[in-house]
Amino acid sequence: MRIAIVEDHAAERQLMAVMCAEYFKRTRDIGVECVTFADAESFIESWKDARYDLLLLDCYLSDDETATHAATGLDIARMLRRQNDNCPIVFITSSTDFAVLGYEVQASGYLLKPLNHDAFHATMDRVAAQLDTKTPVTHLKKHQSTGNAQSSTDAAWQVAFGNPAITMDRRLIAYALSSAHYVEFTFADGTCAKIRTNFSDVEHRLTVFSNFYRTARGVLVNFDYVSGISSNEFVMKGGKHIPITKTAVTTTCRKYAEYTFTRMRMED
Repeated sequence: MRIAIVEDHAAERQLMAVMCAEYFKRTRDIGVECVTFADAESFIESWKDARYDLLLLDCYLSDDETATHAATGLDIARMLRRQNDNCPIVFITSSTDFAVLGYEVQASGYLLKPLNHDAFHATMDRVAAQLDTKTPVTHLKKHQSTGNAQSSTDAAWQVAFGNPAITMDRRLIAYALSSAHYVEFTFADGTCAKIRTNFSDVEHRLTVFSNFYRTARGVLVNFDYVSGISSNEFVMKGGKHIPITKTAVTTTCRKYAEYTFTRMRMED
């Protein structure tokens, strides 16, 4: 289970990480990976590459609660909801005045500073019940039919290829390469999956989304994982160079620029 904690005080970040790990070990007997962040910007950069099952957010991320320019926990929550990320969010605040604003982003709970163990456990009990109905964050899993329908938000991110079908989270596909009768998918964390399927089907189904683009024959790129352009290649996060057809460099680069500009406007 992956938990993100965004809090500008190091001691409180550490305390929350310990409390989360202890709670889920005791009540669910599951291991927890707590990733901590001191500010909104570092969290957002991480979020672009990986998702979280639960997010604990300091409301203000600043000692000065009257600051008008510092990003707040509410700013982060709004960004996630605009991007259709429906992970449970628990706000951490020193004032109950912030609670009303949380309705806008469907907050799952609030924790008042200084943290109290009883209040923390009560809040986590409610959140854990919510998590029990959700599929844990993953980018790849065997497709299974089940009588429990997933929420429309979760289902919207999933694609399945091959026979038997392999279901994956399309947000975490960095690029896909055709290899004979197979397609090799590389994910945000660097792992790969080689699936027997038709590349044209993969291309047809993924390029309906603006972040996927065919750069060359048998090559599909997710613009979200491009870090730069070098000559006739995209340089991906992690250093992989992906070729661009020489006759289509101008068109491809323009598509990438248009997508990047649109995404930046959405995140403002």
